[in-house]
Amino acid sequence: MAGRADLEGPEARVSEAEPRESALLVPVPEAEPCVQHHRFRHDAVALLGVPAHITVLYPFMEPDEISEAATDAVREALAPFSGFPFRLTRLAHFPEGATYLAPEPATPFVRLTMAIAERFPAYPPYGGTHAEVIPHLTVAQSPDAPAAELAEIERHLPIRCVARETWLMVEDDEHRWRNHRRFALDGSAPA
Repeated sequence: MAGRADLEGPEARVSEAEPRESALLVPVPEAEPCVQHHRFRHDAVALLGVPAHITVLYPFMEPDEISEAATDAVREALAPFSGFPFRLTRLAHFPEGATYLAPEPATPFVRLTMAIAERFPAYPPYGGTHAEVIPHLTVAQSPDAPAAELAEIERHLPIRCVARETWLMVEDDEHRWRNHRRFALDGSAPA
């Protein structure tokens, strides 16, 4: 059997492609002026195109698997939901070290997550690694982020926000993220 160094031509360039990902999220543009600088320094996905957001469902399907039927199913699952106001009220920390802003009320975000997870049971929230869904806007992934720097965010709290839409974001081959579809939270389902 030929070793990797013995190959020539197209076979020499074949490599295992890393799977790409997708996610459903509620963008939070009202928070960007306060958190963008910190996210760029301490949350790697911010530099890859992911805006300040509260996750609805991650991980979702690989981008190549997202069909019109899948986006229609997302739209149907979200159809009963109307936009809602919320506030980012406090900095908190997960035991793993990530720092986040907590939304109040959190319940509407949990309901969005449960509606999508029920429609797509093969994709449990956070891959099923957490027993409880805790809505959050990540400002730092690393526990090494300077506490004094992150505390600077607190002087801007509370941040008043409105959840208007859910985005389906997909990762491309260069690991950058882009918005694939937008779903308005307009309560368009018939009563």
